[in-house]
Amino acid sequence: MTASITPALSLPWCPDQHRANFGPDTAIGSAARKGWAVAAQSSGKAAPDLPLYLHTAEVADILHVSPKTVARWAKEGKLPFLKTLGGHRRYPAAEIRQLADELQVRPTV
Repeated sequence: MTASITPALSLPWCPDQHRANFGPDTAIGSAARKGWAVAAQSSGKAAPDLPLYLHTAEVADILHVSPKTVARWAKEGKLPFLKTLGGHRRYPAAEIRQLADELQVRPTV
């Protein structure tokens, strides 16, 4: 059985990792620690690379804005995000970095 991530599911947070790679292998590997719940068992097959998710402060650093601005943009639908069961937003790293590259001012010669 493998797990899939949908916006309605809770995403595991690893206190020893600043950026967590969310996926079935991460949840299984970290479940060895006391108090961690396992949502699904790995089938042993190689899982595709799942996207990394960023915290609000990390997105703010990448976009050079305040965390409040990031939260406001997410609430207004300007930034993609997933919400954890605890109500915290997580932002897909690839999409945020792509947006930062698009917004970067390039000098004209």
